[in-house]
Amino acid sequence: MRRLALLAMLVLAGCGGKDAQPKGDPGKFAVAVVDQIVHNHYSKVWGDLHPKDQEVAPFAEYVACETRNPVIAVPRTVKVLSVKDESVGIGDGTFVNSKAVAVRLGFAGSFKVTHTVHVVADHGKWTWILPAWRYRDYKGDTCPTDAGSAPPPVQS
Repeated sequence: MRRLALLAMLVLAGCGGKDAQPKGDPGKFAVAVVDQIVHNHYSKVWGDLHPKDQEVAPFAEYVACETRNPVIAVPRTVKVLSVKDESVGIGDGTFVNSKAVAVRLGFAGSFKVTHTVHVVADHGKWTWILPAWRYRDYKGDTCPTDAGSAPPPVQS
């Protein structure tokens, strides 16, 4: 009986851990994140930001910085093109397993942009991470949209 109780404790300790795989669809989660950002709902989307990113971009700072440069062109369509397993560096230099979700945003005039959202399992739920250049700015106590911040990388 004692062995059974010990085994049950070990099994339960492994459930819901830091890297426990969430049950939800990572593509749907990524689309929800994009939707909140393009509608300037920064206070809502911050709650799903990865805890390491929340440390460098605390709630009030993140909301204030992002609000300085709101999204003005809302996409008409948002479509998941692919979901791939990918190791990705979080801004603090550690690498984690992620789902790289390629999302196509469709705008007026048939203009389309594809953006990859990395979603990471954390304690049984999906979280999203800041792009490395935005993490670096927040870490340096600079709003990513302020003068003097590093420009985003050029996409080809």
